[in-house]
Amino acid sequence: MKKLAVAATALALIATTLSAAPASAAGTPAHQAKYGLECAKLKEVAVKKGADGSNLVCKVEVGGTYAGKKIWAYPEFPTIKEMDLYMAGGAGGGYDTFGRELMRAMRSEGTLLADATFRNISGAGGTTGLSAFLVNEKGKSGKALVTGFAMVGGVASTKVPFDTSDAVEAARMMGEWEVVVVPKDSPYKTLADLVADIKAKKATLPIAGGNLGGIDHYTAVLIYEALGLSIKDLNYVVYSGGAQVTAALLNGSSKAGISGYGEFKDQVAAGTLRILGISSASKVPGINAETMKSQKVDVVAGNWRGIMLPKGTPLSARNQVIRALDVTRQGTVWKLVMKNNVWANNWLAGDAYKSWLVRQEQSILTIYQALGL
Repeated sequence: MKKLAVAATALALIATTLSAAPASAAGTPAHQAKYGLECAKLKEVAVKKGADGSNLVCKVEVGGTYAGKKIWAYPEFPTIKEMDLYMAGGAGGGYDTFGRELMRAMRSEGTLLADATFRNISGAGGTTGLSAFLVNEKGKSGKALVTGFAMVGGVASTKVPFDTSDAVEAARMMGEWEVVVVPKDSPYKTLADLVADIKAKKATLPIAGGNLGGIDHYTAVLIYEALGLSIKDLNYVVYSGGAQVTAALLNGSSKAGISGYGEFKDQVAAGTLRILGISSASKVPGINAETMKSQKVDVVAGNWRGIMLPKGTPLSARNQVIRALDVTRQGTVWKLVMKNNVWANNWLAGDAYKSWLVRQEQSILTIYQALGL
């Protein structure tokens, strides 16, 4: 189908970097330098190898995880004085979890010098928070916005006159896979059981997920298309976050839920919810779930989250944030956060992130127009 071919193109933009990870080797040469890798010769310069396109230098690091170690590092340890973080979703949701964990990691690493403040602004597929950020914080320092697939999809589905890329790009930080879950006592023991009921009941079977046009909705659409069903048969019930989806499953108002693994992992660990399938191409270490593809539902879909800065942010200020994020992501705390949440390295910074984001906006808009969203 034409729209599935377009969908595959957009998924390739999301999924191709989900499993990438930075290399590590003793005495890494300058042409392969990345922050945190060991170097051999003090004061040697690795030209344009910083995440912002600046130079790295072989030095004994003065702060963070690598303090006292001889590594490729920025000439000056990058710090940010303060941060007021916008999160266009409810407390406990994906944006909120990512944003709070990132700020905690930055404080621990010493790249953020004061405790962050947070603003949860839900609504309209993330566009309410995006609009507030674009309008109220123009040109201000110490401000940032958590973004991701859900916001890009929300812009496309709500048809607002602005884009996520109207903000200034900092970095795409992580990726995660979607999971289909049911309550522990659900009659659906396998994904095949749910599929059979979907085909039998169609629009009378409610499936819960995040905002309209977001990755949860998008994944549900792909599942229905993979089953040969019309998207008109999809009874998709919108909630503001994983906690609300869980509540809907437990009170019986929805029969299955879709979201990123991180939003359900605590309930899965506690046995309250069960995973029927995961949207990865192959099994994910640390997640006890069979892929949808292995269960004859040909769907692969990945989520991502990143950081944007206010319109009018000077290039020098943007680059300082990129450097601070680069140092943070290589630190002990952030690596543990990634492991605990089973997030994948999905790093892309600066101009490359901007170009990728614009392409994703265009691809998702095309897909949603084809789907009538």
